[in-house]
Amino acid sequence: MGKRLSNPTSSYTYELAAILIHKGTAANSGHYVAHIKDESNGQWWEFDDETVSKLGLHPFGENLGKTSNKDDRKPQGISIEGSVTNNNNGHQEAASSSSPGEMFSSTDAYMLMYKCTNKDGNATESNKIMEFNNSLLPHHFLDEINEQNASCMKSCEEYQSKKGSHLAYITERRQEVKSILIEAPANPEDNSYFWISTDWLRQWADNITPPLSIDNGPIQCEHGKVPVSKLTSMKRLSAAAWQKLFSKYGGGPTLSGDDFCMVCLKDGAKNAVSADVYRDRKESFKNLAEAALAGSCSDSPSYFISKAWLTHWLRRKNAGILSDADNGPTSALRCRHGYLLPEHAPGAKRVSVPESLWLFLYQTISEKVDDVVTFPSDCQPCKICSQELSDVASVEGNLRAVKLEQRYKHEKLISGKSFALRPGEKYYLVPSSWLSEWRAYITTTGKNISSLPEPQSLEAVVSSLICEKHSRLLQKPLDLVCKRGSITQKTSNNDGLTIIPEYDWKLFSEEWSATPGKGISAEIAFSKDAQDKVHGSSEAMPITDGNLDQSLYGANDDFGAREPYVRTDPEVCEECVGERESCALVQKLNYQNEDIHVYFVRGKAPPKSIKEASKDVPVSDRRISKRSRRTSSGNSISLKVSGSTSVYQLKLMIWESLGIVKENQKLHKGNVEIEGDLATLADKSIFPGDVLWVRDSEIFENRDIADEISEQKGDILQVEEGFRGTLLTSSVSAQLCQGITFSE
Repeated sequence: MGKRLSNPTSSYTYELAAILIHKGTAANSGHYVAHIKDESNGQWWEFDDETVSKLGLHPFGENLGKTSNKDDRKPQGISIEGSVTNNNNGHQEAASSSSPGEMFSSTDAYMLMYKCTNKDGNATESNKIMEFNNSLLPHHFLDEINEQNASCMKSCEEYQSKKGSHLAYITERRQEVKSILIEAPANPEDNSYFWISTDWLRQWADNITPPLSIDNGPIQCEHGKVPVSKLTSMKRLSAAAWQKLFSKYGGGPTLSGDDFCMVCLKDGAKNAVSADVYRDRKESFKNLAEAALAGSCSDSPSYFISKAWLTHWLRRKNAGILSDADNGPTSALRCRHGYLLPEHAPGAKRVSVPESLWLFLYQTISEKVDDVVTFPSDCQPCKICSQELSDVASVEGNLRAVKLEQRYKHEKLISGKSFALRPGEKYYLVPSSWLSEWRAYITTTGKNISSLPEPQSLEAVVSSLICEKHSRLLQKPLDLVCKRGSITQKTSNNDGLTIIPEYDWKLFSEEWSATPGKGISAEIAFSKDAQDKVHGSSEAMPITDGNLDQSLYGANDDFGAREPYVRTDPEVCEECVGERESCALVQKLNYQNEDIHVYFVRGKAPPKSIKEASKDVPVSDRRISKRSRRTSSGNSISLKVSGSTSVYQLKLMIWESLGIVKENQKLHKGNVEIEGDLATLADKSIFPGDVLWVRDSEIFENRDIADEISEQKGDILQVEEGFRGTLLTSSVSAQLCQGITFSE
């Protein structure tokens, strides 16, 4: 650097002290870090905001590549010398930094900071360790550093002091435990020993901080002595070991070798003898108990006990004395008034046992169970309970008779099968849901005869079917079926109105509080042509007795021209029904996060059960597995979808679950193939619980679904949402709307 100084005759040595680095692709933005050398030890550090990292003895880290020859410089980037010496002739020599002649290369360094280390003619090594001079730091930095250093030194001294005292305490504790455990074993020939709780001794020996005082309470009996039953919970200590523990920790109580409890010992022996006696006596009474259960009992005085209790007593594996948890033999026979329950009461089955067996049971049970009630065999049941049970039995008997009578009178309706309908005859309509509820109520018998509530009043149900605005029907009759010259009605448990004969309606009016003249009458009529058929319409071809048989048994082409329908009085309110059905359809279109099922069919054609599965009513309460499961025809999966889910999105779900490429999916609902990736599931009449099936055409090669998502992410057109969920969407299936008509 001499030629750039005012006095070029002097020789100066400069050492690299810091490097400022810019990271980024543009000059007006990026990130800045600094590599700074610690003058006290030659270590380099990287300062990156709040992160400081140690680099070692090289400015760019120990592991980065470097060249040892100063002339071997790369054309790109900046070559950085550890130190440069000017010897007055303009030639620069690499001085030793970490090692002589080291060169470093960087493409990010944009400012190098050198520090003059020597201006003597006899230059010394630039990497010599310099004394740190506190005077170079600002005063507020120096004060803060000194304060933190003092705090750190104080903490270290306190830690060392605590560490020393703690180690000394641990050593003292170890010596204490060792010395006492050595003296703990008592001499078998010496009767001078003491008892101590094993749990307390274990806590004292295993923990650094021992318990405050000795606790022998857990090994004491109720008499304040040592019972034989606690033998496994205590340990015998020598007198010397006990005196050391007791003098230091205190507590107690002190239990010497003479403090064994004779009372508990005698009670234990007595119980053992009693158990043997009880076992022997039970064997002698076993035959009497079995005879009582069989129904044979001597004419001597006898007593009632619970049949279930006696059965359990005989089957008991442990023949010892009964435990505290056992109930008495007569507890199940005692009513809330304290008397004997009637035998036909629930759980009150009883048997008569001889007096000898009862006395044996009473003696053994009364020791464990309080208030054992004795019921002699001539004891009368509780009058209050008998009257209550009689009333209940009377009600159930009457109910049973009523149900039996209705089952007999409505034999055809109970079966739930459709029956042939004849034009010209008068019928009546009732809601299918009420009829299903009535069938369930009438057919419930036995113990559950009162479990189901009565169906609602039929007159109230019929009144709810009439709209207030037009005084017409709010529901339609179920469709008719013509097959082999016979007209029948479809069946349903929940929807629509079901036809019943006039005879059954008159009986229902008497049985379920309905006015016979306020029923919904119906008859079978034929429309003038098939396109004019409207439910409940009063315009129809009149049917006379002359053409009745012809209507029923005529040619098949006549049925095709004149389709039968149900004519009701009052008529069906098409306006209100259409409005309700349209609201129901809109709600159906707007479903969210519901399940549909997709079957992967491997053959040419799917099984009939899969093709027709979507016509079945789904069971909402049935648990559905979300995993793909194997079936006889392929795999089955359940998918969570919404009405606004597109066919494209559904195919991606199938692709992810079953591994079928989107282009190879032949997706069907029933016999109809689902096409049009931009259409929604609601547009394609796919609703919760529907069953779809898919077949792999294997035309296109398999590929990763991630590629499809990345390619199509910006290409999918947005579907018009303005009329989503309404009947104005042009692609809604006509089948959904075919039953909805609006009045002019």
